Amino acid sequence: MKRFIIASFLLLLVGCAVQSRPQGGPKDETPPTVVKMTPTLGALNFTGSKAEIVFDEYIQGSKLRGNITTSPPLEGLEFEIIGKKLKLNWEEGQLLENTTYRISMGDEIGDLNENNKYTNLEVVWSTGSFIDSMQIGGQVDKTGKGAFEDLTIWLLPAGADTVGLPKFSATPSKDGSFYLSYLPVDTFDFLVFEDINFNKMWDEGVETFGFLKGIPTSSDSSLIAIPYSTERFEFPELDTTAIDSVANFVDTTSSENLGLISFSIPPSADSVILYAHRAGDVLIDLCTKAGTDTLKTEGHYYAPGKYEVFGYIDLNGNGIWDSPSWTLNTSAEPLISGQSFEVKANWELEQPITLPNSNEDEIEP
Repeated sequence: MKRFIIASFLLLLVGCAVQSRPQGGPKDETPPTVVKMTPTLGALNFTGSKAEIVFDEYIQGSKLRGNITTSPPLEGLEFEIIGKKLKLNWEEGQLLENTTYRISMGDEIGDLNENNKYTNLEVVWSTGSFIDSMQIGGQVDKTGKGAFEDLTIWLLPAGADTVGLPKFSATPSKDGSFYLSYLPVDTFDFLVFEDINFNKMWDEGVETFGFLKGIPTSSDSSLIAIPYSTERFEFPELDTTAIDSVANFVDTTSSENLGLISFSIPPSADSVILYAHRAGDVLIDLCTKAGTDTLKTEGHYYAPGKYEVFGYIDLNGNGIWDSPSWTLNTSAEPLISGQSFEVKANWELEQPITLPNSNEDEIEP
């Protein structure tokens, strides 16, 4: 009997010692918090070869290797994650005098359970009595689909013909804003892109991008806007059989079953390539024009339905849509999209078209 009581008591102790994660409750969406950093952020006269960051919870960084950037370069940089600590070390005796150093880990550190990311994690110090204090902040001016957090911002030496590794990097926040501090007095070219193949490089011709060149660092809080777009000029998919059927309907039916539509296109210093389509079965070639006068097209009969307007401003007049070019320092040619109109049977309409940067009223869907 005594043995049974002792065994039961031991089982009770073991059962009490086993702890499990509570079931239910809200999902943890809070990233870890830094509670201690050595050297402290912005430390002066630091000439060591080790750094340590302590967080308030257990952390992970499965993709950290290969994603750490340093400026100036640090030879032999290694890291180790132990529980709540991230330890960094590098070869001794290589630090330059009176130089500000930065180790950037991007967004690769997250908490252990949900991998909520600590954004733009950095260790910054100076080997001298002062630290670089310039800054740059701003916004990614994005059009098209995609999340800001999937983008990468690189600061490159101004005037570089080719894109190599960045001197500094950052990730925009959820609203597209970004901020970099502890920068030297310098001028940079900014590149923003989505690293879709995760090779930590920018692959021109494969990955969408935007850029802004010749931006100096500043001691104030002035902001910049970097243009970036995932939109491209593409023809909609068209059903040839359906187009022929609709064309036959227009040719053979009474005008009372059609709408008589003309278009008003504002002046443009550059050629306007413009179309409209209805659900893949009607394509209207509106115009290719440039001029100082408003163009009013001749009225034509069209089948009833909702039509979408699409096209672009042909800035270089080559008859094709050109994406941005880092080498040529040219932006993407402006797209014409987001406009629609409806054709009704036995209806006559002069439809205005709005061009990018035009003062004309926008078309209501």
